[in-house]
Amino acid sequence: MTAQQNIATAVAPQITVLDTGGQYTHLIARRVRELGVYADVQPSDTPARELIGRKGIIISGGPASVYEASSPQIDPALFSRHQPVLGICYGHQLLAHHLGGRVHKGERGEYGIAHLSVICEDALWNGVTRSQIWMSHSDTVEVLPPGFRITAATETSDIAAMSHPERKLFGLQFHPEVVHTHAGMRILENFLFDVCGAEKDWNVSQRVPLVEEQIRQAAKGRNVFFFVSGGVDSTVAYTLCLRALGPNRVYGIYVDTGLMRKDETEFVQSIFNELGAKHFMVDRAEEEFLLALDGV
Repeated sequence: MTAQQNIATAVAPQITVLDTGGQYTHLIARRVRELGVYADVQPSDTPARELIGRKGIIISGGPASVYEASSPQIDPALFSRHQPVLGICYGHQLLAHHLGGRVHKGERGEYGIAHLSVICEDALWNGVTRSQIWMSHSDTVEVLPPGFRITAATETSDIAAMSHPERKLFGLQFHPEVVHTHAGMRILENFLFDVCGAEKDWNVSQRVPLVEEQIRQAAKGRNVFFFVSGGVDSTVAYTLCLRALGPNRVYGIYVDTGLMRKDETEFVQSIFNELGAKHFMVDRAEEEFLLALDGV
């Protein structure tokens, strides 16, 4: 087996998050990985046949309304494949919309912190009875789809959560992936392991060699050039490339705009020196940026 085949085998996702345009879509996938299960993100309209083999599907939130013609949609065949499905916010409304329920514009939106009360036993509520949650929606599910039941409510959302246990279909009007939902990780954990039967297969430290091999495959004989900010994302990416390709093939530049924190530029430069960067340059562009901002 080649290194590339090894990578593909090692990172086959158990869970797919379908992206309906929500700001938290990638955070959902991250939370699943933090629980030790590999997840990927795919467009919302990915055909169900391409998701065969997934142990579960999560439909993300999004800003659209399900009853608008141009709104993001999903393949309805997902609901007939006996795969567990969790709809979050807009995904919750899509479940209702596709399965015979009714969604309408709420009398008033629900944004920010709310308090969830569990009103019946459900697989998602193992270890959860009442929780602070995070809401961000204007539309709401008004009528349940046939076979569904209400499992939790808030003061302003009578259907804050619903499920069809036999079909393993679950909808949450709130966002379990954000830190403001105190029991969010427990709810996701219940879905992954109790409902989907997922197995832990994701450990960041074990993935580093695989990512380095992907970098070597992508770069081939070429050098890599970075604009870096000194923040976590660019520093980690730069570090992985250094490790994969060696310091002679990785170049970087950091632009000091004059708007940095006190001593931040010196700190960033020291970090990259410690990493062993050979081709790293600080562009001190303070005068250029501040002149452009003069009077603003």
